[in-house]
Amino acid sequence: MANEIGFFELNTGAKIPSVGLGTWQAEPGLVGAAVAAAVKIGYRHIDCAQVYGNEKEIGVVLKKLFEDGVVKREELFITSKLWCIDHAPEDVPAALDRTLRDLQLDYVDLYLIHWPIRMKKGSVGFKPENLLQPDIPSTWGAMEALYESSKARALGVSNFSSKKLGDLLEVARVPPAVNQVECHPSWQQTKLREFCKSKGVHLSGYSPLGSPGTTWLKSEVLKHPILNMVAQKLGKTPAQVALRWGLQMGHSVLPKSTHEERIKENFDVFDWSIPEDLFSKFSEIEQARELHLLMRLSVPTRLLKNFGMIKMDMETGHGPFYFELNTGAKMPSVGLGTWKAPPGVVGEAVIAAVKAGYRHIDCAHVYDNEKEVGLALKGLFSIGVVKRSEMFITSKLWCSDHAPEDVSEALTKTLEELQLDYIDLYLIHWPFRTKPGMRGWDPEIMAPLCLPETWSAMEGLYASGQARAIGVSNFSTKKLQDLLKFAKVPPAVNQVECHPVWQQPRLHNLCKSTGVLLSAYSPLGSPGSWIKGEILKEPILIEIAEKLNKSPAQVALRWGIQSGHSVLPKSVNESRIKENFSLFDWSIPPEFFSKFSAIHQQRLLRGEFAIHETRSPYKSLEELWDGEI
Repeated sequence: MANEIGFFELNTGAKIPSVGLGTWQAEPGLVGAAVAAAVKIGYRHIDCAQVYGNEKEIGVVLKKLFEDGVVKREELFITSKLWCIDHAPEDVPAALDRTLRDLQLDYVDLYLIHWPIRMKKGSVGFKPENLLQPDIPSTWGAMEALYESSKARALGVSNFSSKKLGDLLEVARVPPAVNQVECHPSWQQTKLREFCKSKGVHLSGYSPLGSPGTTWLKSEVLKHPILNMVAQKLGKTPAQVALRWGLQMGHSVLPKSTHEERIKENFDVFDWSIPEDLFSKFSEIEQARELHLLMRLSVPTRLLKNFGMIKMDMETGHGPFYFELNTGAKMPSVGLGTWKAPPGVVGEAVIAAVKAGYRHIDCAHVYDNEKEVGLALKGLFSIGVVKRSEMFITSKLWCSDHAPEDVSEALTKTLEELQLDYIDLYLIHWPFRTKPGMRGWDPEIMAPLCLPETWSAMEGLYASGQARAIGVSNFSTKKLQDLLKFAKVPPAVNQVECHPVWQQPRLHNLCKSTGVLLSAYSPLGSPGSWIKGEILKEPILIEIAEKLNKSPAQVALRWGIQSGHSVLPKSVNESRIKENFSLFDWSIPPEFFSKFSAIHQQRLLRGEFAIHETRSPYKSLEELWDGEI
């Protein structure tokens, strides 16, 4: 058929079927029937892995299919993968031998390094003590021996970024034939795809449908409006369109299902195609990595965050690049702070930051620079540097606008100055109130708190869509707990001082347990401001920076995102803005990360200005921070 794309040719000369059956999370007792159904329907590629725990059952079914004459061994393409505990060169052949025994085969058509991550022999789970420094060249040397023995007819890798694949190609005698990675319309892997094509490495897409049906993964790939529009026009399902898009992009796809009807539907992608006018629409889909395979293996979120393994950055594998809020929105892990960024300078800083890759700008009405930030944003949108939908803009309600009737008007003023229709996140700046129209912290302008009423007005902004998420700033653990008791819409974020010298473990734990993201202002201790912070001179920070060949600022920021919170470094210096964003092609190893716990803790922004014996709701710092000082 004219539209059929049945196979892709590998650099070995072998042909890999364009559609394969994925077997991840296909349970024992179901996976065998799924494989049998798939082969009878016409699938000729079965994608396996030792860590999936189901190769024995697949092997039994394959043997029966061969014996019954349904298919011959040479007509099938079987892939398996080397797990992280078998990276030592002496363990590689034994690992493949186990897979071959389980699958009841003499050879596999393709054998992949499952992850560029190594763990101790026999270990289970991604505990810090289990992780080892990978030695991919040595592992690959052992893989090449398997290729030369013909037990593996082709070799490849999985979950390798462009850089990691490039590093491997520099040392490989036998180049990898395949790189199997997450790929679907919402994560199109443009840079990696182009690199693979230029090097003769075939890209194979796992989770091509975004893994619908998984309980822990909120995947919206098949709900994307463009995908649904194309499907409706072609009289196909969104799943079929997503798979056909992959084939027309030039990569194989590995949809997983144990339902026979869906297995059939997923294979019905060969007698039609997506016309060029509709195909071009896929380039408009906003890109966001949906999946993280380590999470599929029930790895604790806390450990993944500690090792920078959640929401991996778009190419490097050292995220998280975003954090998901309790609203479902994605908040960039690094934003540009604009406090103390003076008019005449802040606009240029915002422009430089967006061009450097920042997608979060943190503002506040009281910073007195939102008009200039708005002009910069409007310019960036108008010349197509970035779309409004790609940016995450935060602002804050000042203390003089806590009266419920003033909350909406305060946001309206901020939106006018920023020249926006909505804000992505709106925060109560302080758990403190002053008289309307007043600035500063003088005792005579202090007013009684009305946080329940203020929060209710914030909830109104969320309901109206003017604020896509709402939250708080400078709330202690107790104050956040108190808010959560009466909030109908829970806060999405608590923005607080957080850095290696003030790590906020108690508040961190509450935020994680209640689904509130902690976001860190002054993550570098605000050098150059009136806050007397010596964070970047901390000896442990400097020691780690020297060992990793990074600046102390970069290490402090990387510590933050590996700890599981977003960071908001402020600078108006373009070179520092770029340096502060250079955090995603490296990570702090566990043995260095653990050293941060030895740093003496001290809050820098203490808040004495909010204390007064009679006029303030807080008579002491102890009351303001509820003991967290």
